[in-house]
Amino acid sequence: MQERSDKPVLLLIAGTAVLMAAGFAALWLFGGRTPGHQDLVEAAFLLPLIAAGRLFPLQLAFRRQMVTDTAPLFAACLLLPPPLAATAALLAIAPAEVFSGIRGQFFLRQVIFNSCQAAAGVAAGSLVFAAIADGDISLAHSSLLGGAGLLAAALALLAMNDLLVFAVVWAQVGIRYRAMVWDYVRGRGDVLYDVALVGAGAIAAIASEGTVVMLWLLALPVPVLHRAMKNQIALRVQTREAVIALADTVDDRDPYTFGHCRRVAVFSEGICRELGLSRDLTDEIVLAARVHDVGKIGIRDAVLLKTGRLTDEEYDHIKEHPDIGARLTARFPDFAHGTKYIRHHHERWDGRGYPLGLKGRDIPMGARIISVADTYDAITSNRVYRDGQDDEFARAEMARVAGTQLDAEVVEAWFRAKSWEWPLAEENASAA
Repeated sequence: MQERSDKPVLLLIAGTAVLMAAGFAALWLFGGRTPGHQDLVEAAFLLPLIAAGRLFPLQLAFRRQMVTDTAPLFAACLLLPPPLAATAALLAIAPAEVFSGIRGQFFLRQVIFNSCQAAAGVAAGSLVFAAIADGDISLAHSSLLGGAGLLAAALALLAMNDLLVFAVVWAQVGIRYRAMVWDYVRGRGDVLYDVALVGAGAIAAIASEGTVVMLWLLALPVPVLHRAMKNQIALRVQTREAVIALADTVDDRDPYTFGHCRRVAVFSEGICRELGLSRDLTDEIVLAARVHDVGKIGIRDAVLLKTGRLTDEEYDHIKEHPDIGARLTARFPDFAHGTKYIRHHHERWDGRGYPLGLKGRDIPMGARIISVADTYDAITSNRVYRDGQDDEFARAEMARVAGTQLDAEVVEAWFRAKSWEWPLAEENASAA
């Protein structure tokens, strides 16, 4: 597989940094009122809150964390003049990113981009709020204009952050624009958390008009939330491991399929990478592949382990395992999105598969990917009725059924992952 160049990402980050530098200069020169003593005090209270929100994220899912700095960043949008708000965001986020990098892996471009992203989002929100509400967040003087300002500032903050993240991810993975938009929208299922954090920031900003110490209201629920989310994720990890262990137990029932689900998951990840799928969608598909045969737990040993030819009744019984697996995994949050891939991984491109006889692109992409990975492992693994075949045989057989049993686009991606020549490329070369 060819590695994508980092040049587009580096150019985008460098451009963002240059634009932010110009933006800071413009804000301080033309950004409205000069920060006063009260503004500086509020900024001093907000700085550690922003840094702490970045340093101690909440764990939302197995591989998904959420920083809580959105709340104090939004409070900065409402309380501080735009130049000071953007500067406070930069001064808080940059050291936090450096410290996080030292604890884990330090990437200068990540520090630069994340710091500029936070500052740009706060600058956008602060400028919008100042333009619409003229900086008035007092409940006593609340008005329709003030409410509109709060809403517009929140939208500006979140939109600027999302726009920059979308741009850098797009530059990094380099996939089709429409596919990228859809994947990004799917991955923003946590937007309600951002809305809640924005609301908390607004409440703290309004409450702090009497005394700036009230800004620390933002910090009070964080330890409780952190503990609760940590316990929740621990439970979900245990559940995930239990389902995976169950799938491995199914594999272990038949010595000829030992490790099958593990291998199919690895193969599926390679295909996803070649297709340029997003990290979230790839994780979803790989996790489904890891347990795609778990439904065989409901298949009788006499049928599952039979060495001879299956009767029609026995074959119908074997065909129940995708539905059994989908029903089982649908009960657990980490597997729920992948149930459709588990249910349909035995569908065929020509519509002659099971359980529903779906055809072509009606079959979910994840199921088509697992089907290709599953087919390769079935061909190359030893079975009770035959020995495993070599890669040359697998290559020829998979090319033969591409477009009938398997999605040709996915098969081609698997060929690229294996560094195999795609037959159509060979034919074109011969014709030339």
